[in-house]
Amino acid sequence: MTNQGTIYWIGAGPGDVGLITVKGLALLQQADAIVGDALGHARLLQQARTDAEIHDVGCRAASNKMPQAEVQRLLVELGQKHKTVVRLYPGDPFVYGKAAPEMVAARAAGLRVEVVPGVSAAIAAPAYAGVPLTDWDCAASFAVVSGVHSKDPAVRPNWTALAQMETLVILMPLRNLAAIVEKLGGAGMAANTPALVVQNGTRPQQKQLRATLGTLVQSVQKADIQPPAIVVLGRVVGLSDQLDWFRPENFPLLGQRVLVTRPIHQAGDFMAELRNLGAEPVPFPTIEIQPAEETARLDEAIRQICRYTAQHARGANVPPGEPPFHWLVLTSTNGVTAFFERLAALQLDSRCLASVQIAAIGPATAAAMHRFSITPDLIPQEYTAEGVLAAFDALGPVTGQRFLLARADIARKTLAIGLRERGAQVDEIPAYRTVPVSGGSPPPPAEIVTFTSSSTVQGFVNCLGGRSPAEALAGSRVVCIGPITAATAQELGVPVSAVAKKYTIDGILNVLKGEEQ
Repeated sequence: MTNQGTIYWIGAGPGDVGLITVKGLALLQQADAIVGDALGHARLLQQARTDAEIHDVGCRAASNKMPQAEVQRLLVELGQKHKTVVRLYPGDPFVYGKAAPEMVAARAAGLRVEVVPGVSAAIAAPAYAGVPLTDWDCAASFAVVSGVHSKDPAVRPNWTALAQMETLVILMPLRNLAAIVEKLGGAGMAANTPALVVQNGTRPQQKQLRATLGTLVQSVQKADIQPPAIVVLGRVVGLSDQLDWFRPENFPLLGQRVLVTRPIHQAGDFMAELRNLGAEPVPFPTIEIQPAEETARLDEAIRQICRYTAQHARGANVPPGEPPFHWLVLTSTNGVTAFFERLAALQLDSRCLASVQIAAIGPATAAAMHRFSITPDLIPQEYTAEGVLAAFDALGPVTGQRFLLARADIARKTLAIGLRERGAQVDEIPAYRTVPVSGGSPPPPAEIVTFTSSSTVQGFVNCLGGRSPAEALAGSRVVCIGPITAATAQELGVPVSAVAKKYTIDGILNVLKGEEQ
């Protein structure tokens, strides 16, 4: 019989916050209480609920660790009080941690316990330095040992056996490094055995050096290697010449958090590109895309286009007449999705659009059209309403032509007004609703904040709970997708650091990579 609480021992990984497991992150985000090193896990703890209890028990490396008996007592108290408690460990809870006695104490108190394994620095740090621990041509086995020994004299490393290992990984090696090298050498490990030292493995500050067993101590002292660090010994170290991949110069956003304010369903590719640049993308959608409140007008416009197309199909003997619309203009990927959803709901498809020319505001909108086998007839050079008007001006007069604008309910009126001023007839019909979030959790801190529309800025400000944008974004770099979004940001008091010259996600990425100044 157990009490209501469950305690989860979760491995946070070796340093890169992206290396926590999916399950571990989900439990962290739903936890009622979290126990761990508040400084060492500061980034991950930003994923916690705002009302979650955070209990800092310190860490051995910082010499501020809470006594183990007190940690165990705290966990039991929290487990009896809360439904979900997370005990957060660096690396893996069962690799040189104290998870075992903590779990024993929790189970003795009738609490449910569960372990969520983590990525150990013993595996990850060498990998980030381009060193596999095993290789079909070099090493069939590896061992992991701690440079900090148990207080129990019966629990000591077998250096004779370890010296024979093809690959040896030493965690926490620095305090006793000279003694470790002496013991390995005395047990038969050759002085020219390749050695690798990795400091701050998987982190933006990662530092590494190559040596041999015989030169290891002197090399570490000369390079001023500090904890946290690991040592790898064995032939596999030589593979880093070909496999070393984690170089800071290849990741211009290494270690930086980037807040992504667009809807989750549209943010996947953007966040993938951010990860490729070394960033930690943080999804924080500040708008919701919702169906239009009524679809009758758009449905009727679609039916008119389709009837005209059917009547004037090749070979049909129908007198010529004015089409219901000469142009269909779609100004966002959401507009494309909403329009074709209505087309499908009417049991129609892209063939019905053969009689109308189609304009896309930019390449992203055009790409969305391609998924429905539509190639737009017009894409402006500048991806704004003003750019669309300029593109139509270049084609010639639009006087008397009919335009269907299927777009967001809160879209700017610039395009419709401009077309009417040029003598066109314009039907502007809401195809979907863009709803800025009205409140909720405050935005998490980030080095970079991105806005992809005016509505994402408004939703962000709505989440500040009355706090000024300038205060909330102090120390953050704000990047806007274009001048319209930037103007809205400035109107709302949001400090703008940069505006993409190309009004697309690629434009934002170019700014972040430093390709646009």
